[in-house]
This record gives sequence, C-alpha cells and structure tokens, in this order.
Amino acid sequence: MIATALALRLGRWGIVGFSSLAFIASLIQAVGFYTIAGHSPAERTTFAQSMTALATQFTLILPPPSRLDTVAGYVQWRSFGGLAILFAVWALASASGAARADEERGVVESVLAAGVTRLGLIGSRIAAFAASSFIAALAAGLGLIAGAASGGESVSFGSVLEAALVLAALALGCYSLTLLVSQLTAARLATAASGMLLLALFLINSLSHTFSSLSLLRWLSPFRYYELNQPLASGAIDWRATLMLLLIALAGAAAAAVAFASRDLGSPLIRLPVRSHPTTYEVASLPLWRMPVVRGLYERRVGIAVWTVGMAILGAVSVALTKSILQPLLSIPSMGTFFGSFLHGQVYTTFLGYFWFGLAQLLFAAFAITQVARWSAEDVDGRLELILANPQSRVAVVIERALVLMVGATLIAAVSGLAVGYASHNQSIDLNGSRLAAASLLLVPFALVFAAAGSVLAAWNPRGAVGLLGAFAFASYLISEVGPLFRWPASIQNLSAFKLFGTPLSSGVDRAGLLTMVAIIVVGFGASILVMERRDVGR
Repeated sequence: MIATALALRLGRWGIVGFSSLAFIASLIQAVGFYTIAGHSPAERTTFAQSMTALATQFTLILPPPSRLDTVAGYVQWRSFGGLAILFAVWALASASGAARADEERGVVESVLAAGVTRLGLIGSRIAAFAASSFIAALAAGLGLIAGAASGGESVSFGSVLEAALVLAALALGCYSLTLLVSQLTAARLATAASGMLLLALFLINSLSHTFSSLSLLRWLSPFRYYELNQPLASGAIDWRATLMLLLIALAGAAAAAVAFASRDLGSPLIRLPVRSHPTTYEVASLPLWRMPVVRGLYERRVGIAVWTVGMAILGAVSVALTKSILQPLLSIPSMGTFFGSFLHGQVYTTFLGYFWFGLAQLLFAAFAITQVARWSAEDVDGRLELILANPQSRVAVVIERALVLMVGATLIAAVSGLAVGYASHNQSIDLNGSRLAAASLLLVPFALVFAAAGSVLAAWNPRGAVGLLGAFAFASYLISEVGPLFRWPASIQNLSAFKLFGTPLSSGVDRAGLLTMVAIIVVGFGASILVMERRDVGR
C-alpha cells in the first residue's frame, strides 16, 4: 500500500492534467455536436450519413464510427477515439519514467531498501496507473454527461462507466508493454523503443482498414480490441474485447516483473555485445563532447534517428493513402460539395496539406515535449548540476538546448519532406517543390514554440513541466479545432500555434504567423533564462 501511495503521489500531476484534458475534450465535443448536427431527427440523420462517409476514410487516426446521429456515438468517435492516442502517450511517458527515470534518480533503490519486493514494486506501479487512468477516463465520461445535459439530453451512467473501463484497460495495456520493453533495453533507449512498439501496434490496426494484408496481424494490437468496443455508441460493452485488453495488460505486467527480477539495477536484461574498455577517470578524449550543440546531438543521436525514420515512413504512407481516401469521398455528391468549400486549386495538394501536415504538427509538438522531458529530468536527477559545475553558464545551457532541438527538428523535417516529395512523385501528385520545402521547414519554428514554452516550465517547475506543456499543447490544438466551429474571435484562434502554422503547402507561408512564432520563441527562451538564473537547481 505504501508503494502504491508513493506511485500515486509521483503521478499526481498526470492524474490532474489528463483528467482535466479528458473532461474538457468530451465536454466540447458534446456541446459541438448540437451545434453542427442540429436537434431534429432529420438533421441528425443527414449529418450522420455525411460524417460516416467522411469518417470511414480517416481510420488512420480515429476508429470507424457508429451512431453518429447521437451525442454519445459522436463523442465515442471524436473524443474517446482521440483520447486513445493521448492515453497511450501518457502510458508511455509514465511507464518509461517509472521503470528508468525513477531508477536513475534513486527512487527505485530507496523503495527496495525499505523492504518492498521487486514484484511488489511492479504491482504497485501497475495498480497506481490503473487507478489513475480510470479516474481520467471517468472524467471524460463526466464531460459527455455535462455536454449532453446542456443539450437537454441524458446519457446512461452505466455506459459511461463501461467506456471509462475500456479506455483505462487500453492505457494499462500500453503501460505494461512499455514497462516490459523498458526492462529489456538500456535506459537511454527505453522510451524510444517503447514508442516504436506502440506506434507499430497502432499503425498495424489503423492501416489494416486500407491494406488487407495486415488484417491478421492487427489482432496482436491492443488498439484493435479498443476499436471493437464502443459502449457509448452501442449501449453495451464487448466483454471479450475488454478481457483481451486486460489479458494483454496482465501478460505484459507479469513479463515485466520477471524481467525486473532478473536484471541488475541500472542495467538492461538484454545487453548488446560491446568491446570492453578499461575503467578510467580521465576526461573523455572524444572531441565531440567539447563542441557545443554537436555533443547534444551526439547524445541524442539514437532518438533523433528514430524520429527521422518514423516521420519519413509516416509521410510516405500519408501520401500513399491520399488518393484512396479522397477519390471515394469526391464521388459522393454531398461530400464533393463539402470538400469544395475548403479545397481549392489542386485537390490532392490541398488535401495532403491538411492531412499530412496536420499529423506532422502533432508529431513535432510531441517531439518538443520529449525534449522538454529530458531537460526536466536533467534538473531533477542532478545532471544539470554537474553540467553547471564544469563550469558552464545557465544562459549557455538554455541556448544549447534550443539549438540542439532546432538542428534535430530541421533534420527530421528535411528528411520527411524529401520522403513526401518522392512518394508524391510516385503517386503522380504534382506538388510545388518550393512550397513543400517551406512547409516542411516551417515545422521547425512550430516545434520551437512548444520547446520555448516547455523551457520556461522546466526552469520554473521541472517536475510538472511535461504535464503542463502537454496541457498547453492540447489546449492549443483544441482552439484550432473548435474555434471555427463556435466562431470564436480571430484574436482567440490566433493564440493556437496550429493556427499560426497555416496551410503553407497550398497557400504559402503565412508571414504574420511565422513572425508571431519567432517572437514567441525569442520571448520564451529569454524568459526561461531569466527564470533559471533565479532558481536553485534541483528545487
């Protein structure tokens, strides 16, 4: 019980943050349903038919919908579908932190020294995250109830509990798998390796809707069993799919416990063969460690390589899916009218700008958040203190962090842009090369906007920086999504970094938006320098 209470205390920021995000997401989607779907049965039937035809082509991100003529079915698709990704990211960050970050900070060693067994420690972390994820998932359901009440309707609380259980089971399965991978790999590779596994499982399921060759493999993915379970839309939980999710979580946790019991603290269970070197206490002779920015890139080389390859593959896949998504939609008269309202000029180019670069923005925001998590960890576990003792000024630390992130993001953007251009040529989609290059490189200042905000948070409160930055990113995305729906003033919509990015592939770079992003970057990193200068490291 003490270990579980400690785990809950360490994860309190995540509980508060993700519960708030889940509640707001479901509340806004429920309120938005009445705005766009209307209230009469005829209006809702027409809306459901149009949205179902549209939604079935976007299964790369969201699961296929059901009962879009009801507020519960719409929120199941729009909110709980997206929350599956959000909760998977939460599970990834939380499990890798519990398995490796806490170990590097000495938390795991202290708990084991207090008499807690290794099996008990794994069990306490699993129990704590299970409770945390269920609380956050239940908050999403309460947001639906509140939103439905605003439209004069009610939603079964039993269905809300079932939906919360399924979402929490998915999160727990992702947590257990991350916990297992973290035991097998080195600490610096744990998050990247776990992220690759979860992304592969997600894509296997989502791409199986387009590529039938993946239909057999998708049964290995927990996202498949989550997709089969839509209690808000159907009114009943699929217990077989839910039990499979819980079985994946149980099997992953058991394997993680066995792996943890079989390895030494600080070492992975699977050790790659490396050449032995004599122990030395001399300063490293590698010149890269003495070169600012280069040493940071060298230290992050594996993570940047993974991001680069992953983004390039996703970009090529997005291009390959563009025609298969858009052609069936344009053949529907009502959808042709709908797309004609915002797709101008070359249809495939404009759609690819919305589809790929919309996804790329989310991923670059996630890339920035992972770097901020690293900065926060350096502060908490004492590495920042060692860096400053070299000596190195705090101003230099902040500037080097910004430059390392900028160079890494530029590499990722450039390679993914080349992949999109090459795939577009093979698909006979005529893209403007200069606009593609500009749009790809614009992702760099976009990522730096979130990095600047995260730098301020990491300098002010390193332990809560990741959660607060995640909330900021989610709020920014939410403004861009619901602002046009509720016709919010342009001054409010422009607060979103996603809005500032614009549509560079079809309309060119928005200079005002770019200048605003540059101003945010300069002010953000400047403020983080001032805050860091006035705060004691490690507090």
